[in-house]
Amino acid sequence: MRPRILLVEPQFVLRRTMVMVARDLGMVDFQEASSVGRARALLATDAYEGVVLDLQEGPQALELLSELRQGRFATPRDTRVVVLAGGGSQLDTERLQGLGVARVLGKPVRISELLDAVAGVQEEGAPAA
Repeated sequence: MRPRILLVEPQFVLRRTMVMVARDLGMVDFQEASSVGRARALLATDAYEGVVLDLQEGPQALELLSELRQGRFATPRDTRVVVLAGGGSQLDTERLQGLGVARVLGKPVRISELLDAVAGVQEEGAPAA
C-alpha cells in the first residue's frame, strides 16, 4: 500500500501536477490541502505517514508544524515533514530543524526531487539532508 502523505500547497496547478505524477508513478497517495487551515482540519481527523508543507503562509505554516510536534492532531507527532520554500521565503533553518523537518526543498521544485524526498522520508531512520 502506498504511503498517505498530506500535501499542503496553495498553488493549484503545482499541487494537481504533484498529485497526478505521484499517482501515475504509484509512489505515494497525496491528500491535498490548499491552505494551512484546510490542512489543520485534515490532520485533526486523519493520520498521515508524512507531510509536505509549503511555507508560503509563513507564520501559520510554522504554527501548524509546531502543533503537529505537540501532538495536537490525529497524525503522530513524530511524522516526518518535507518543507517547500519559495525563493522569496526567509528561512529560519534552525527553527525548522528544531521542529524536526526532514528535508527543505527550494521552489521551484522538480517533482522528481519532491517524490525522492517523500520516498526518503518513508524509509525508517532516513538521515535528514
